[in-house]
Amino acid sequence: MYNVGIIGLGFLGGSLIKSLSKSEKINKILGCDINENSLKQALEDGVITDYTLNVDEKFADCDVVFISTPVSFISEYAYELQKFVKPTCIITDTGSTKKTILEAVKSLEVEFIGGHPMIGSERSGYATSKDLLFENSYYIITKSENNKPESVELLKEIILELKAIPIIIDSTKHDYITASISHVPHVVAAALVNMVKELDDENETMKTLAAGGFKDITRIASSDPTMWENICTENKDEVLKILGRLIEILQGFENDIEKRDVIYNFFDSSKKYRDSFINRKINGNTMPELNISVKDENGAIAKITTILSANGIGIKNIEVLNNRENNFGALRVVVRTYEERDKGFDVLTQEGFEVKKVN
Repeated sequence: MYNVGIIGLGFLGGSLIKSLSKSEKINKILGCDINENSLKQALEDGVITDYTLNVDEKFADCDVVFISTPVSFISEYAYELQKFVKPTCIITDTGSTKKTILEAVKSLEVEFIGGHPMIGSERSGYATSKDLLFENSYYIITKSENNKPESVELLKEIILELKAIPIIIDSTKHDYITASISHVPHVVAAALVNMVKELDDENETMKTLAAGGFKDITRIASSDPTMWENICTENKDEVLKILGRLIEILQGFENDIEKRDVIYNFFDSSKKYRDSFINRKINGNTMPELNISVKDENGAIAKITTILSANGIGIKNIEVLNNRENNFGALRVVVRTYEERDKGFDVLTQEGFEVKKVN
C-alpha cells in the first residue's frame, strides 16, 4: 500500500484525492493547501487522512506526492518537498506544460516525473471536484532519461487506480501537442468572446443571440484566467508557433474566400477529420470498437448500453456520429478487449441491431 501527498486541493487536486481515496492500494492521503476550509472539508468527507497548510515533515512517509497548483509554483514546491520526503519518494505534477517545469527541477535530488491529466474544466475549487473525473481519460506521463523505469511503473500503477489511461510522451513533444489541442484553442475561444463583446451593440443583441454553436466553441473561455495566464506564458514558445500557423490558415481563408471549391474543401476537410475523432489508440495499440446502426428514437442508446453491461462488456468510450442517413444514426462504441467486441457483436445482433466490427 502507498502513502500519497497532494498539494493543491482545487478542481484537479480535489478530484485526485476523491478518486484515490477509493483505492485499496492507497494507505494514507495527506492534503496540503493554503485554504484550510478546503482541507477541513476534505477531512470531513473522509478523502484525506491528515492535512497541513505548509510543506513540512508530514510528507516524510509519502511514496508519491502530486503537485496540483498553477504551473508557475510547481518547481518551488518541488524543491521545498525535497527537504522532507524520503529519497525514494516520487514527486509529480498535474501541470499542462512540461518543458519549463522539467528544466526548473533538473537539480532536484529526489525523482520528479512530469504528469498531465488531459482534463479541462471551466470550474475551479475543491467544491467542484469529482471522484469520477479521471475515469477513461488520458493521463500523460512525461518521462525523462533521468527517470527510473520502476518509478515510472509505480506512477503508472497509481494513475491506473484513478481508472485513467496512462500515456507516455516526450516532454518537448507534449508541449507542442498541448499548445495545438488545448492552449491555442483556449486563446481562440477567449478571442471570439472578446470579439463579440467589442462588436455588440448597446442592447447586447449578439450576447442575447449567442447560443448553440457559439456557446459550444467558447465554453472554455470561462476557465480560470489565472491558470491560463500561467499556462500560456510558461509555454509561450510553442503557443506562438501554433498561433503563427493558425494565422496563416485564417489568412489563406481570407485570400480564397471567393474560390468556392477551395472554401468547400476547407470545410469538408475539417469535417472529415473531426468526424474521425475517437479514442482508438491507447499507447499505440488500436482499440476494438463496434459501429452500430441506431434508430433516432428515445431509449435506443440506453437499450444498447444496458445490453452490453448485462453481458459484462465494459465501454471505454461512446460517440454518436452526427451524420444521419435514412433516419438511422451511427453509434461508435469502444470496448476493452477484442473478446468483448466479439461478444458485443453477437448479443447486439441477436437483439436485432445492425452491427459492424471495427479494428
